[in-house]
Order: sequence, then C-alpha cells, then structure tokens
Amino acid sequence: MIARRPSRSLIAALLVALAGCSAVVEPDAEPCPEGMALVETTCVDRWEAHLEGQSPYDVPEAGVAGTAPGVVPQGYISGDVAAAACAAAGKRLCTSGEWLRACQGPRGSTFPYGESYDPVACNEGREAHPVLELFGDAADWSARQMNDPRLNQLPNTVDATGANPGCVSAEGVFDLHGNLHEWVADSAGTFRGGFYVDAAINGAGCLYRTTAHGRGYHDYSTGFRCCTDAR
Repeated sequence: MIARRPSRSLIAALLVALAGCSAVVEPDAEPCPEGMALVETTCVDRWEAHLEGQSPYDVPEAGVAGTAPGVVPQGYISGDVAAAACAAAGKRLCTSGEWLRACQGPRGSTFPYGESYDPVACNEGREAHPVLELFGDAADWSARQMNDPRLNQLPNTVDATGANPGCVSAEGVFDLHGNLHEWVADSAGTFRGGFYVDAAINGAGCLYRTTAHGRGYHDYSTGFRCCTDAR
C-alpha cells in the first residue's frame, strides 16, 4: 500500500490547530510588589516600614509591615518583631548583603546618593540628643526612658518616609542612611544605616553598622524595612 502525501490544505489545518494549542505564558507586569524596588534579584521596600494600623511611637509586640511614602516609620521595634512583621506581610528582613547592595547601588558608593558626603541629603546629625532634651539632668538611659513614646515626637526627630528626596539610592530606595536604624537578618542582631542623631560613629554612610545588641533589643531609634525575592 502506497502512503499518500497529506494535502496542503490538511497541513495548513494542522498548523492552525497546533498554534491554537500552544501554551502562552504571560509574564508578570512587575517583578516586585507595589512599594518595592528591584535591586538585582531582590525586591526592597522603597520606604522604611510602618506597622499597619499601629502607632509608630509605641513598642510593638506584633504587626504587619507596610511601606508607603509620607508615613512616620515604626521605631521602638526589636529585630525579632521586625522579622515577624515582614513575614506577616509575605516578606522577610533583608540580609546584610541585600541591604548594602540597595544602599551602595551598582557602583558601590559610600552613600546612597553617591560617593561624596552631603550633610543635608539625609535626616542625620541632630545636635541635641532627644533623651537629654526630654529628660535633662534626670536622664539615666534606662530602657524605660529609651522607649518613651515622646522621644520621636519631639521636633526634628524622625521624618516621614520620603521627606528627604535627596536621600535616595540609584534604584529608588529612600532613607537607607539616617532617619531610623534598620534591622537586618542577622541572628546575633545587627542594625544598619544610622539614625537622625548619629549616622557616622559606627561607619560612614552605607557602611554604618551596629552589632552591640541582640535581636530582642529596641529603642526609639530602631526601625526596619523588608525584602523579598523578585518574581
């Protein structure tokens, strides 16, 4: 029996059918959730985190992390609670490497905005320490005083997110230097970046790092932001 060659019309019909059955994969429009910037393969909160529906001036025991411009970021938070708040939002604390890359940009600059220091770009260098301003001669630097909700409500202390437009990284991440310290994913306890009084004693700019406290520590100066893997 001699096999017949398929007709041109049959071949055309088969090609149309196969084309209709081909899987079409639509990529996500954005690799990162809203409010996050893509830094290589990591999504980083553009703004320091707040806790949804909670006062940024109280010591939190739990919460869900959020990130948005024009919001007073959460201070008074421990590394453990910060990690849990990121997890509750479907994210995680940034590793030190991720945080540094976000701050230093692709060129590895010392400050998020570049290599040369700009004293007015970020919220840092407040002359009067808030503990001394609030308590005066009665200041004892106790945990009670260091977690007083009035500290970050004094004038010229913590700024709302995005209030310093010059304090932004190459990929559009704000306030990595100054404003509030930021916890990173270190089981021993590390926060980075400095805060509105001091952003220089423990390192210049992005290299500022504090390792003196465990993850259960918190005071008026401790904040955080979250990361997640890019889609």
